[in-house]
Amino acid sequence: MMIVDRLTGLRVLARGILYWETLWPAIMPALCIAGLFTALALMEAPPALPGPWHAGLLALFAALLGGALWHGFRRWRSPDGAAARRRLERDSDLPHRPLRTLEDRLANSHDHTAAALWRAHRLRASGQLANLRLGLPRPGMTRRDPWALRGGVFLLLAVGLFVGWAEAPARLARALTPDLRPPAPDLAVLEAWINPPDYTALPPLKLSAERDGDLRIPRGSTLLAHVFGGGGAPTLLIDEGAVPFKSIDARNHELKQRIDDGQRLTISQDGEPLASWKLSIIADGAPTITAEGDPQVTPRQALRLAYQASDDYGLSKVWAEIRLADGAKEGEAPLQLQLPLSPPGARKARDAGFFDLTPHPWAGLPVLLRLAAADAIGQIGHGTDIALTLPERQFHHPVARAIIEQRRILTRTPEQRSLVATALRAIGSAPETYGDDQVAYLALRMAARRLELDKSEEAAKDVQALLWETALRIEDGEMSIAERALRAAQQALMEALSKDTSDQEIDRLMKELQQAMDRYLQALAEQARRNAQAQGEPQQIDPNARIVDADELRKMMDRIRELSRLGAKEAAREMLRQLQEMMENLDSRRMMAMPSQQQPGARALRELGELMQRQQNLLDRTFRRTPRRPGSPSQRRLGRERGRGQARSQQSMQGLAGEQEALRRQLGEAMRQLGETMGQIPNALGGADQSMRDAGQAMQRGNADQAVSSQTDAIDRMAEGFRELAEQFMQQPDRDEPGSGFGMRQEDPAGRPFQGGGMDTSRVMVPDIGDIQRARRILDELRRRAGDRQRPRPELDYIDRLLRRF
Repeated sequence: MMIVDRLTGLRVLARGILYWETLWPAIMPALCIAGLFTALALMEAPPALPGPWHAGLLALFAALLGGALWHGFRRWRSPDGAAARRRLERDSDLPHRPLRTLEDRLANSHDHTAAALWRAHRLRASGQLANLRLGLPRPGMTRRDPWALRGGVFLLLAVGLFVGWAEAPARLARALTPDLRPPAPDLAVLEAWINPPDYTALPPLKLSAERDGDLRIPRGSTLLAHVFGGGGAPTLLIDEGAVPFKSIDARNHELKQRIDDGQRLTISQDGEPLASWKLSIIADGAPTITAEGDPQVTPRQALRLAYQASDDYGLSKVWAEIRLADGAKEGEAPLQLQLPLSPPGARKARDAGFFDLTPHPWAGLPVLLRLAAADAIGQIGHGTDIALTLPERQFHHPVARAIIEQRRILTRTPEQRSLVATALRAIGSAPETYGDDQVAYLALRMAARRLELDKSEEAAKDVQALLWETALRIEDGEMSIAERALRAAQQALMEALSKDTSDQEIDRLMKELQQAMDRYLQALAEQARRNAQAQGEPQQIDPNARIVDADELRKMMDRIRELSRLGAKEAAREMLRQLQEMMENLDSRRMMAMPSQQQPGARALRELGELMQRQQNLLDRTFRRTPRRPGSPSQRRLGRERGRGQARSQQSMQGLAGEQEALRRQLGEAMRQLGETMGQIPNALGGADQSMRDAGQAMQRGNADQAVSSQTDAIDRMAEGFRELAEQFMQQPDRDEPGSGFGMRQEDPAGRPFQGGGMDTSRVMVPDIGDIQRARRILDELRRRAGDRQRPRPELDYIDRLLRRF
């Protein structure tokens, strides 16, 4: 029974194999044609063809598919049971067709001998059924397709599925529906941009043809438009006004048009709009400016004008206008004072300027001052009028007062110039009254002669300036000349820092400012000495005076120079402004510089700063003994040196350890002095002492890496302690002696209260000393590497670009 069931299953399976072997060759051509079309459809090849060609391609594939199906099914024959039995016998290698034998019937079944033989024959055939088996299907495709073209079709189909699987339905739909509509006309392509005016610093705006919303642009913007293709020349419509495009050739057109007003912007071609936008013109508002506090008069009789100004796109100029309050001279032009503005074009500005108006004929008179600001297109905004009296120089020397009085008469009543000339001759005829100064004598004689011979208004103005210079010379000697030279040098450097000035020019102006400051300080000291001699007793220090040390001024100058060299022009300008305010607020009649020996707290801080610098130098020397990057020229040279002189290197580290211990003892002495002065020492200095001890021990062991780490930590802790001590000095005025400078400096040079000590740098972030030193070390390292021409060319090019930038 089991053999019969197995035979039945094998017959069914054999018949299925025969079905496959006959059906697969019949449908394979049709499947290849359908697969090829599907692959092309997924890759969107048919829609790329023109409509008629697309339709023709569809018809060709449909004909091929129909023909292949017809041919295949015409030749196909369904296998019967006999074919399945014969396939099973062949695959099982059974001779004499035993399966056929089992199905046969004995014709003469009444013959017993024949029946016995038939039964024996069937039994022998049944014994062969134990080895029945079926082989794999053999459709014979290699015989029908010897070039395996069907594999190429399957490969294309796999590529198409990979490319267009996500959009397979849509791509198949497009491939089956050719577009038989007539070809569309040549459509125009529009590209348009809006370029705002340069002074707005706004980026260009690309316009979209699909956009139909509000288009907000500044007044004076420029429209750039290009139209490619289409019919005739396009036209720009701004409300009712039409501007034609310029034709480059038959298909390309361009337009450049300034837009100042309008409500609708439309670009059309052949009467059809290509794009349209609703316009909103943004008018440029006038600048606004206000005074930051009332005008102030410095101890040097300069007028300090501080302001705050703003504009929607940027300021171009800020100035002050001064006119007489009572209108004494009808038609008199107002006095204009140019105020500093940095950087040019800033949208918001807050600054101050110093002006010496004591030589002006209006000095001492009531005036009205009004601030003004202008933007890039010439719009001017004004502040409110401020009533004040211009500062007037008070002369103490009788001859100087007499000269100034004649100058005032010449200013207010020019018709009395003859009387003024006579008075000047009389003043100059007694040289002993003004120290037999030959320059003053000749100046008075020349002024009188000029008034007598030249009746022009220009001559009167020249004489006024000469009389002022002469009075200053008699009153102050070289002091006034040095003061004016200092102001001029400060102003020249301030303007250079506000512009794109070369480093060489800034260095030259810095040298001129340093020289002018040195001459001014010398003149200031000489004047103080003369004042003390005139009083016959040592001059006492005013407890309200602000102390300024020459070394401090030089350090500020060095810092300005360093900031400018590093490219921080705005920070350098802010530091210069602070220096200018400091110098303007010096009062030579109320201030004497105290010797540094009378300032124990300041001396201790100064020594701590010097100690930090020496520790930094020691750190640099220790760092040069640490291992370098493997493979670099410096590493190879260092390796050769170490190989030749290991003992010498060890002795060098021992010497550095000795220097480190000496620095640690100096730190201990400085801490002792600070303890006596302040009563307490910052904890950071104790940590610096321990780090310096660890660095010395690491050097003794020859561990340069550990020594560098400990030295860096020591420098950081000393810097932290230095900042804490400085803040304590600023916040504890009663702990210092009167006039020590630190206890009294609760205000900056402009008279404003300090915010935790130090200068007011709220407007511009001025780098501290540590930042400058780090930047300097980076620049030095870049220059050193730039000199090593064995480095790779890309690295050298990058270093050169950095050095050109900074």
